[in-house]
Amino acid sequence: MKKFVLFNVLIMLVLVVYPQPKPIKNVILMIPDGASTSLLSAARWYQTYYNPSQSSLNLDPFFTGLVQTCSSDAPIGDSAPTTSCYMTGQPTQAGFVSTYPVKTANDLFPIDANQTYRPLATILEGAKQMQHKATGLVFTCEFPHATPADCSSHTYKRSRYDWIAPQMVHNDIDVVIGGGVSYLNETNRNYLKENNYQVFLNDVQGMRQCTKAPFWALFDEKDMCYEMDRNPQTTPSLAEMTEKAIQTLSANPNGFFLMVEGSKVDFAAHSNDAKAEILDFLAFDKACKVAFDFAQQDGQTVVVVLPDHGCGALTIGSRKSNSGYNKIPLKDIIQPLENMTISGEKMADLLKNSDTTEWPALFKKYYNMTIDDAEVSYLQSSSDYDKSPLPKSQRKHNLYMEAMVNQIVYRDSYFGFTTNGHTGENVFLAMYHPHNDILTGCPTNIDIYNYLCKQTNLTDSLSVLTQNIYADHHEVFKDYTTTIDSIAPDHYVLTVKNKKNTLTADSYTNFVTVNKNKVKLSSVIVYMPINQTFYLPKDLYRYLEIKK
Repeated sequence: MKKFVLFNVLIMLVLVVYPQPKPIKNVILMIPDGASTSLLSAARWYQTYYNPSQSSLNLDPFFTGLVQTCSSDAPIGDSAPTTSCYMTGQPTQAGFVSTYPVKTANDLFPIDANQTYRPLATILEGAKQMQHKATGLVFTCEFPHATPADCSSHTYKRSRYDWIAPQMVHNDIDVVIGGGVSYLNETNRNYLKENNYQVFLNDVQGMRQCTKAPFWALFDEKDMCYEMDRNPQTTPSLAEMTEKAIQTLSANPNGFFLMVEGSKVDFAAHSNDAKAEILDFLAFDKACKVAFDFAQQDGQTVVVVLPDHGCGALTIGSRKSNSGYNKIPLKDIIQPLENMTISGEKMADLLKNSDTTEWPALFKKYYNMTIDDAEVSYLQSSSDYDKSPLPKSQRKHNLYMEAMVNQIVYRDSYFGFTTNGHTGENVFLAMYHPHNDILTGCPTNIDIYNYLCKQTNLTDSLSVLTQNIYADHHEVFKDYTTTIDSIAPDHYVLTVKNKKNTLTADSYTNFVTVNKNKVKLSSVIVYMPINQTFYLPKDLYRYLEIKK
């Protein structure tokens, strides 16, 4: 007995001297969309030129390795499948948003054709439903865009915002901050307000004064503007949006899952706008500091930072520097960017809304450069210039005006790009874990998923959740009569009947109606028009067995 008592005393002393670490409660995933690894160097040199005492990025102390990311059937990934894999663990193909892919001859991973088009439960959905955590999305694109959609919706066609937006609304996310006012239609706004959400549309002061979840705050009609065009009086920075989300979500005693996307890094890379890309990445880096500072103080928060893919392949060095590249001073590389006072995106909008005779003056005003008649004609040939004197068949179908503006603006710069599309390089990885449980080396996209699941206590759980909430309606209601009606292009209704009861399910919502009584679900109902299948909770059949 004395030995037993002594042993327990020693154990207690050890626990006092060496207390057990607090469990992880919060996970913050941060994605600078389309950020090629070379962008890190460009951003550092830009920052160094203007502030030599701050030559390092906020990310620098936290880099741990690289990540292999791709689509299920191609090394160069699309935003939809790449983040989908981080969220679900399943590599999928271009256009697929957290949805099982089609089997092809080019698959890089084993694909089960029997699972094609099945929605896959995401880490955000698992954190909410299985761990009762608060959930949040912060981004600078429009809210139904690929990366935020990957966390909270399911489809095989990422362009169908009319299918994606209602799913995101009905997934009952606690905090949503980003762009896309025009995509939140009246029906979805009404749902949010009826479910006690505060909704702020182009209302930065309203968002700033908000102190508790749930709320949505959206800015600009589509995607938010680039950092270099942002008016801080009307539009919050990514860092402010991140801080607001963390402050609000951290009130949940069970913790939270938050995804933050620097969306417009990718937009700038696509259009080859070096300054816009650098400044949006530096804005993202400031948001990372907000997350790292919170995590280090909190002691129960993991932060993971990684792009979904590369884009554009920005280089410091262009054809202009083929000769004498080793003698070009930093000043000659960075200083010319000072003349670029607005983004190519904003300039393209100005050009489209003015007479061609005004174009040279606009380039002089905003870029301090002269354009000639040939360049004016070139801009008129852009694919998205509605006033072009050229028929569509004679325009540059692969180039839109923003990209053409940037070709002209950067013609004499030392910045280069290899493509207006995505690139297939491994992406960088930065992490913070209070107990130093981090990934190093070159993990895969699937490894990232497994790590995020581990930190949110969802290991081996999401496959079960997928089976439970995204079951094929043909199986769920195999003993009953079912019909599907198309009410509108984005609205389908499943009706299930037996002799006594009728159940209807509306696509992309979170409720069913049983004999005119609405029943709210904890997950969204997904309809896949391509295979005419509803995916919904497998236990819904029980409502048909109740006594009428």
